[in-house]
Amino acid sequence: MLNISGSRHTYAAFMLLLFAGLSIQAGMAGQAVAQTGPAEQNLSFVNAYESDDALPATAANASADLPSPAGALLRSFVLPGWGQYYADSDNWRRGQYHLGADLALLGSWIYLRTNANLLQNNMYSHASAYAGINLRDADRNIEIAVGSSNSLDSYNQTQLRNRNWDRLIDSNSGIYWNWDTEDRRGEYLRMRDRRDRAEQQIPAIATMMVVNRIVSGVHSFIVARNQHSVMADTQIGFSLPELSNGQGFQASVMYRF
Repeated sequence: MLNISGSRHTYAAFMLLLFAGLSIQAGMAGQAVAQTGPAEQNLSFVNAYESDDALPATAANASADLPSPAGALLRSFVLPGWGQYYADSDNWRRGQYHLGADLALLGSWIYLRTNANLLQNNMYSHASAYAGINLRDADRNIEIAVGSSNSLDSYNQTQLRNRNWDRLIDSNSGIYWNWDTEDRRGEYLRMRDRRDRAEQQIPAIATMMVVNRIVSGVHSFIVARNQHSVMADTQIGFSLPELSNGQGFQASVMYRF
């Protein structure tokens, strides 16, 4: 809150400074002013921006043309970089980085998924050709069992020695294998290990894609919101009561952003 004292003749000059957005505090001694009536002289002004109904047509149109922060946020969630382009198409370099990162991550995800499927198919074909077992409908426990022993009989004997009764596989269940060589079984294990590593990287890539969208969305939201802050609500008010001694006046100025 700023207080200004001065003669009534400086009132017009003060109004010009007020509308120019200046904050002034000064004191001036003025000549005696005759009191014109018992009531105080009061004047108040509120900028039209305080009320949406009072917005000038040009300001309302400009506000309507500004990008929506929520719209920018949602666009970046759909495609990183889109929100930045929507918020400021002339300066969206940050959005280009997010878009490039998303494309790179998407390419990595496609590669890993394709590679994992290829390795799995090769592993299944290898087991079928050299161990005589179809693993396409088998669960992971069977995959592990096939790689741990050269045959079903050898596997069950190992579980009996270790007293792992719950891990025994019934020979009448239709599950049976017998590797023709130890090297073939070792190659199967390497195939399974490569497939597992590829599959373990896929969730990490997906997580980074989600994080990239969140970061891009937050940034585009801020960019759009900052454009709105230029036209933030402003309230300017002042009053002009006479001083108690009947000389000069006192003005109060308030800006609200």
